[in-house]
Amino acid sequence: MKIINFVRKFFFLINILFGLYSLLVFQIVFAANIKHWLAGFLMLSFPVVLAVNLFFMISWLMVRSYKFLVSALLLALTYSIADRTIKIVPPSVSPQERFSFSLTSYNLMYSDYHNFLTNNKNENPKGIINTLDTLHSDILCFQEMYNTKKYPEFNMIKKISKKNPYYVYMHSNDMNNKGQGAIGLAIFSRFPIISKKELYWKPNNNGLLSADIVVEKDTLRVINFQLKSMGIRIRKILKANNIIDKEETKNILGLLKDGFESRGVQVNQLENWIDESPYPVILAGDLNELPYGYAYGRLRAKLKNSFEEKGFGFGFTYHKILSFLRIDNQFFDDQKIEILNFRTLSNVPFSDHYPVKAWYIIK
Repeated sequence: MKIINFVRKFFFLINILFGLYSLLVFQIVFAANIKHWLAGFLMLSFPVVLAVNLFFMISWLMVRSYKFLVSALLLALTYSIADRTIKIVPPSVSPQERFSFSLTSYNLMYSDYHNFLTNNKNENPKGIINTLDTLHSDILCFQEMYNTKKYPEFNMIKKISKKNPYYVYMHSNDMNNKGQGAIGLAIFSRFPIISKKELYWKPNNNGLLSADIVVEKDTLRVINFQLKSMGIRIRKILKANNIIDKEETKNILGLLKDGFESRGVQVNQLENWIDESPYPVILAGDLNELPYGYAYGRLRAKLKNSFEEKGFGFGFTYHKILSFLRIDNQFFDDQKIEILNFRTLSNVPFSDHYPVKAWYIIK
């Protein structure tokens, strides 16, 4: 009996200590005002904090102890940001008499161009290209797009514009500054693009791309973005027989640290673009960060997140080994724009990201 009492007391002590850690993580996630790399690691642990507190709560309930209240109260504190994790109630979609438009964001994984050249594997490239032929939206925002006239399959601007008379704006390159470059971000619009702006973050083809688009009689500023990657490559961490490579794990931690620092700087630049806009803003792109991080929190403080408003389920957008990440997002100015519906197109499996599509009206 004494051993059982000792185990219970020790278990409760661990519960309390973890509860204090949980409060620290909650404060950092809620505030979104600390961009130090250490805060980034703490915010990354938010899903683990939820899971462990759920474990403690269930454990105490099984032995019918009031101590379950500690973890229950901690979980209750996260209610205000529960929508970042899961949307339980399906969105209500009603017919609208006012003019609506759709916007799709999609990380194309460079159409798996490297695999096409080195391994002569056509499944993913063809799948992505065929998807783009049928992926209809009034506005398309692509990340990691590869465009070349060398191979007809990868002459993406021509292929996409062939069926739909899009206005096109793509990241420039050294040989082409006319908005139809070779690699990076791209915006396609059925409505006129009247003004453009770009920012390129080397060496990973990440950056910002904005276009002022006239929709009916109103003008919107659509900002396509891709922040620095989290740097996680699970296959590099695991050796043969799933043995963990310690050296590679250290490299991954270093890349994560670098990613937290870089995204902190990049999202501040993105915030400036939002603040400078004379028009209502829609952001679309690859945040490369979980919904609990600094970058997501900063953007959420300025704009509404489309998944949180009209999404359903977990909305995971990455589907390789780490298939439980929602890193592709759309944000919008709810003072002047209303969202009607939002979908994660999980039936499109060819890239390592799923497309995300939303329907909006201008108030």
